[in-house]
Amino acid sequence: MYCPNCGNEISEKAEICPNCGVRPFRSVEYCYNCGDSLNKDQEMCTSCGVRVHKTSHISNTDAKSPWLMALLSFLITGLGQMILGQVKKGVAILVASILLSMITFGSSVFITTPIAIIDAFLIAKKMREGKEVGEWEFF
Repeated sequence: MYCPNCGNEISEKAEICPNCGVRPFRSVEYCYNCGDSLNKDQEMCTSCGVRVHKTSHISNTDAKSPWLMALLSFLITGLGQMILGQVKKGVAILVASILLSMITFGSSVFITTPIAIIDAFLIAKKMREGKEVGEWEFF
């Protein structure tokens, strides 16, 4: 992976670039996939085809624990997503889970709850790595 700010190669797990001190994906001047330079209005790298900007981002400087978000989504389906800033998605998951539970006499909870738990864990993990996450992004 390459730092989008300075273009130097960095670890996939880097929260902050050791070369320039900027969190990856906060400022985009170089493609994170191939390291080629980009202009500020570019949404896709013309060298490798990776999308470098999204229309709606949620970035979290106070990264939450993936395990805590998974636990919260276990207790109340969708709560982990809501705390991570994906409020509309979390409410949609909660409402869908309740409606499906009513229709299936509770058996759908064995499908919707694990999906919400895994999603909350993986989204929190992405945020902890410094990656930006879309408001409706799953996994």
